[in-house]
Amino acid sequence: MPNKVNNGDHLTTGLFEQLKQVELSILLDVATLCEKHNLTYYLIGGTLLGAIRHDGFIPWDDDIDIAMPRKDFEAFQKITKTELPESLFLHYGTTDAEYYLPIIKIRKNGTIFEEESASPSIKHKGIFIDIFPLDNAKKNSGFLFHMKGRFLKQLKSLLFLKINEKTTLHQIAPWKKAVLKLIKPVPTSFLFRVLTNYMQSGADDSAPYYVNHGSQYGYKKQTMPKTMYDTATTTVFEGHNFRIPAQTEQLLERIYGKKYMELPPAEKRITHKPKRIQLKEEII
Repeated sequence: MPNKVNNGDHLTTGLFEQLKQVELSILLDVATLCEKHNLTYYLIGGTLLGAIRHDGFIPWDDDIDIAMPRKDFEAFQKITKTELPESLFLHYGTTDAEYYLPIIKIRKNGTIFEEESASPSIKHKGIFIDIFPLDNAKKNSGFLFHMKGRFLKQLKSLLFLKINEKTTLHQIAPWKKAVLKLIKPVPTSFLFRVLTNYMQSGADDSAPYYVNHGSQYGYKKQTMPKTMYDTATTTVFEGHNFRIPAQTEQLLERIYGKKYMELPPAEKRITHKPKRIQLKEEII
C-alpha cells in the first residue's frame, strides 16, 4: 500500500518531478485525442500561467488544468469510451455514482494521488489532470446571472458536504446541516445531474460569453467574452506545443491581476498537499 505523505513536508524534488511527468503524459494523450477529432481545448489557470511565465509548470505547482467549450467537453466523453488509452480512466459523474465535481478528471490507472479533501467513497484516486467545461452565458451581470452563479456555488458545496459528511458536519452552518439532512436520501448521481444540467441552461452557442462554473476563482471572474478564448493560439509547455486562449494576457490579468508575471511570496507557493502518492508500480 502507498505510504502516507506528511502534509507538513514538501515533496522531494525527485518525486515532484516524477509526478509532473505523469501529469504531462496524460495531457499529451488528451491533446492528441482532441487534435485527432478537431476538439477545442485550452490550457487554463495555473497551467496557463506556468506556460507563459515559466514555459512549463509553475515550480511549486502539482496539477494541470485545461478547459473545453461544453459541446467539445461532451463530445470528448463519447470519444473516450472507445479511444482513451487503457492506461487512463475518465472520472466523472457518468463513470462513478459518488463523483460530485462538475469537471472531468483524467486519471492514470495504477497510480494514487489522494488529497486530504478526497472522499473515501470515490472509487478512483489516480494521478490526474482536470478538464473544465466552458458553458455559454448570455450576460456577465444582472439578477438572473448572479442568482444562477450563487445557486450553483451552494449546490456544489452541498454535494461536497454530502459526500464528506462524516468529516465536515461539525464545521458547517446550521442551515446547511438541515439541508443536508433533507438531501441525504437523494442519490448523489441525481444531484450531480441537476448541477450539470443547470450549468448548461439558459443559453446556446450564439451567446457571447463563456462561464467556467467549475473554477475555484468564482463565476463572476470566470465569465469572459468568447473572443478572449477564440481563435486559439499555441505556446510551449514543458517542451510541447499546446493550445491557449487567443487573449491570454487579458485572461491572466483578470484571474491573477496585472502583476501575474511576478512571483508570489513564498508562503503562497503551495501544492495540493497529497496524503498518499503512488507512481507507476513504485510505492512512495
